[in-house]
Amino acid sequence: MSLQKWTPFLLLVVAVLLAANLVSPLIAPQPAHADTHEGGDMALSGTGANAWLVKGRQVYYLKWENQFESIRIYGPEEIED
Repeated sequence: MSLQKWTPFLLLVVAVLLAANLVSPLIAPQPAHADTHEGGDMALSGTGANAWLVKGRQVYYLKWENQFESIRIYGPEEIED
């Protein structure tokens, strides 16, 4: 096989890969963000299916339930002095 027969095929493959690289961010899942951000400091900690979120002086308890494939959020509860 001569190089002249392979060149158009290889250029087509490169063009398809470049086009796929440009299109993939448009169809990939994106994280959702809230429109407004109140700011403030937050901390997230946890192990396994449990997590604690501290925002300002409030604590939230998050629990992942495998049976229902859902997240339960308990709180907020105020942090005492």
